[in-house]
Amino acid sequence: MLLIRLREPALELCRLSDIWPNAKLETVCILALPEMTTSASLRWATCFGEHPGHALFSKGRHPPEYAPGEYASTPMQQPREGKGARRNLQSVPADGIISVVMHVHGLSGYFSTIDLSVRCRALLGFTDPNSPTWATAWAAQAVRKPVEGEREREWPRTLPGVVTRPGEEDSLLIVPWEEWGPANTRILEHDSLTWGSLVGERRATVGQVRPTVITMRDYNPFRVRRALARTGGGAGAEVKLECGSVIKVVDNTSVYRGGEWFCDDIESSLPYVETVTPYPGCEGIFMDEDNLMAEVRTEVSSHKTIVFLLFCD
Repeated sequence: MLLIRLREPALELCRLSDIWPNAKLETVCILALPEMTTSASLRWATCFGEHPGHALFSKGRHPPEYAPGEYASTPMQQPREGKGARRNLQSVPADGIISVVMHVHGLSGYFSTIDLSVRCRALLGFTDPNSPTWATAWAAQAVRKPVEGEREREWPRTLPGVVTRPGEEDSLLIVPWEEWGPANTRILEHDSLTWGSLVGERRATVGQVRPTVITMRDYNPFRVRRALARTGGGAGAEVKLECGSVIKVVDNTSVYRGGEWFCDDIESSLPYVETVTPYPGCEGIFMDEDNLMAEVRTEVSSHKTIVFLLFCD
C-alpha cells in the first residue's frame, strides 16, 4: 500500500502482515520526496493508477493473474456518499504507472500542483528483500553518516524532514530523494485547465486552449525502444504520422525549478513516448486499455458526442 506523508513529505510503502480480523499495517520503507522550503507546505496530495471514472469503460475490471509481489494498492479517494464514507483501495499492476499529485502552498498566497509519475515496479523494488534495488538502498543507508553531534543510532532522523516512529530507527529503510527519484520519476506541473486520463502505462491530457490537442505520454519501455527505432534512434527527433499525430521520445533529464516551493531544482528522467494529436473541439477524454474516447461538442448543436479513437501502436 502506498501512503503519502504530508509532513515530511515522503511516500510510505506499507504491507498488510495478516488478514482480517488481525490485520496489521507495517511500514516497509519510506521514500523521501524533494525537500521543501520553510515558506512552502504540502496542503494535500493523492495518488492513483487510473481515473476513478473509468470503471464503466475499462475491460480490466477483474485484475489478471500476477505473480506474488506484482501488484500494489493505492488509496483512491471516492466521492463521499454520507457520513462515515470510506476510501476504497485500487490495485495497480507492476507495469502500471502511479501518479502522485501534490498541491503545494506558499506563504505568498500562491500555490502549485505538481504531478509525479513513477512506475509501480520501481516502488515494489524497495519492498522486496531479494531485489537488487533493496540491496543497493540498504547498502547506501549503512554507510550514511549522522550529522555532527548526533548518535549513530539516530541517523535516520537526519534525513530532511523525515521523522521515524519509536523503535523504527534500526529497522526501517529510508531512501533520500536523490537516491531514487531522479532515475525513476518524471515531474510535470499540473495545469488546472487540463483534463487528464491514466490507464496502465499511458497518460493522456487535453488542454482547454483552442485549438485543442491531445497529448499522450506512454511509459512502456518496449514502446519507448520501438519509437526510438522509428525516429532514427535519436531522443527528441519527431516523426509525423499519416493521421496527423507527431511522436517523439523524451528520455532526457528535465528540471523543475524549485523556486518558492523546493530547496533545490528537481531533476527527473523517466523515459516516455509523447504523441501529440490535434483534435479541435475536444472538451474531455477517457481511456480504457485499447481506446481513447474524446468528448466533443458539435457545431450544429449544443450536445456533446463521444468519439472512439484507436491507439496508434
